[in-house]
Amino acid sequence: MFQMRTSGLDLRRKILVVALLPTALLVAAFLVVFAAQRSRIAGDVEASMGRLAEEGLTRAARDLRTLCESAHRELWQQVPRSLRVARDQMERLGPLSFSRETVRWTAVNQLDRSAGEAVLPKLLLGGAWAGQNAEPARPSLLVDRVRELVGAEATLFQRMNERGDMLRVATTVPDGNGHRAIGTYIPAVDPDGKPNPVVSTVLRGETYRGRARVLDRWYLSGYEPIRDASGRIAGMLFIGLRQDSLEGIRAGVAASRIGETGTMYALGASGNQRGHYLIPPPGHADGEDAWDARDARGEAYVQALVRAAMEANGDTVRVSFSRPETGRAPRERVAAVAYFAPWDWVIVAEMDRDEAVAPLRVVQSSLAASAVTVVGVGLLLLLASIWAARKAASRLAAPLEAMAVAAERIAEGDVQQEVTYRSGDEVGRLAEAFRGTIRYLQEVARGAAALARGDLSTPLVLRSDRDELTRSVLSAQSELRRLVEETGALADAAVEGRLSERADPSRHQGDFREVVEGVNATLSTLVGHLDAMPAPAMIVSPEFDIRYMNQTGASLLGRTPQELVGTKCYDSYRKGDCRTARCACARAMTEDREVSSETDAHPEGLDLQILYSAVPLRDGAGRVVGALEVVTDQTAVRRAVDGPGGGEGDPGPECRPCLVR
Repeated sequence: MFQMRTSGLDLRRKILVVALLPTALLVAAFLVVFAAQRSRIAGDVEASMGRLAEEGLTRAARDLRTLCESAHRELWQQVPRSLRVARDQMERLGPLSFSRETVRWTAVNQLDRSAGEAVLPKLLLGGAWAGQNAEPARPSLLVDRVRELVGAEATLFQRMNERGDMLRVATTVPDGNGHRAIGTYIPAVDPDGKPNPVVSTVLRGETYRGRARVLDRWYLSGYEPIRDASGRIAGMLFIGLRQDSLEGIRAGVAASRIGETGTMYALGASGNQRGHYLIPPPGHADGEDAWDARDARGEAYVQALVRAAMEANGDTVRVSFSRPETGRAPRERVAAVAYFAPWDWVIVAEMDRDEAVAPLRVVQSSLAASAVTVVGVGLLLLLASIWAARKAASRLAAPLEAMAVAAERIAEGDVQQEVTYRSGDEVGRLAEAFRGTIRYLQEVARGAAALARGDLSTPLVLRSDRDELTRSVLSAQSELRRLVEETGALADAAVEGRLSERADPSRHQGDFREVVEGVNATLSTLVGHLDAMPAPAMIVSPEFDIRYMNQTGASLLGRTPQELVGTKCYDSYRKGDCRTARCACARAMTEDREVSSETDAHPEGLDLQILYSAVPLRDGAGRVVGALEVVTDQTAVRRAVDGPGGGEGDPGPECRPCLVR
């Protein structure tokens, strides 16, 4: 047992020394425990906040990829329909033939830009020459009518030679100067010596469907062979939809923000667009080549982003790098990347790592303030001990010795102590205060340990209005509990399709509030992407109540999205499938799969022919809680396919305002 040599002191001073030592040890022990718990809490909070921010980035990248997939499916379904319309319009003009007159072309290879002269017979449709029209303001035969009907680019190709090089003789595709790209051709053999996949497919008499390069841009395209009167393949007909022409997606991504420092953008993954900004981040230009961009450590971080995305096999992965800053220290960034193969895009969502763990600083500041408070309380305890020791020196020796032993054990980390001395004088009061201090330490230690483990349910009770330590721990506990509740409620609402719900930032302060506002802003941005879709989209409950309707769908119905929420979906579009076994939404929720259907619809007194698709929505437990439906107006296409009785594809003045193109 620890003993102090006090032979040269009187009893009063001996008691004073013995009284001060346990109290000092008690305060020191508490500070040690507090410092250890503070380190653990900071580590756990940092990890939790980091995971929360990274999950937000991953969710943003994954949601944008899902939006691109939906747009791609819609475009992919539109290509064969547009080809049928183009073939129909070509047949209306009359048979393809060639004049005895020839015309001279300056033929430019679209791949390597090499040029040469070509003299070809004039291509005729129904006896009319396709012309050599490079001006967009002047109409061109066939192709302008096709674009007017289906909203896609169209090109008429003429075969240049036996090898099969295909020359654009009439087109709506613009070149780099804004003119029609006539005179450019697709070579039968690529610069690498391999057969061009488009030309080789057409020369076999087959229709090519897929992603193809047209001049300097990529299209979801269809190429159909054209035969002359002898049956020889004399050219081909092209329909193309630019994969990067969805201005709603481009504008939404360019304007989106994740927190204060987060941003989203898209990079090309391979070929001539590898490493180029297809949708640039702030401060960069559209099409800018960033392939060789280096971070603060000299590493090619853009190459690392592209490589990680393509190696993930369609999953979303996280990448860290250090972005250099002119005149400032480098910023550590964390990014979530996903590869969208149909468009050869790498989708990137990134933000500063410091922002991801910003709430940690709030916790650290609170803990530091608590430490200062503890030191002040310790000093008060020391002063009280001196006063008590001087008041009852002769009667304090035994109880103070017991309390000293208890204090020494507490200093060793054992807070499970008991002081049994009781009396009505100052010594008894000191013993009672000592017992209260032990209980206080035990309670706060239990609460701090529970908070470090992520347990927010441990109750703590304030000892007084001046109990800053417990109040600080309770405050941190309450803030984290509210943050968990808010994010959980938002996640449940988003899964069920209640996309208008938002967390209440006023319930939080400081960086906690900024986290909630960032989550709200992310949800609003994603809803904005859905509102920007050119096709009507809605989310319905299993009871067919509308939980969400995008702006396009609401405008078609002449109402606001808010007015439609809570109404029955079958009262809006009045589709022929509604309340029948053919309803795609009902089948998607019942069969737990994507379902598409074609039917008629009569919104606001209109008569439309539509194609609509529905996919089931599931909650965290995998239960189907609703369905997402996307509608495409096919009225113009169906009428064009049906022939002259349909007014050559013109839907008529009563339907034209509602067409989605």
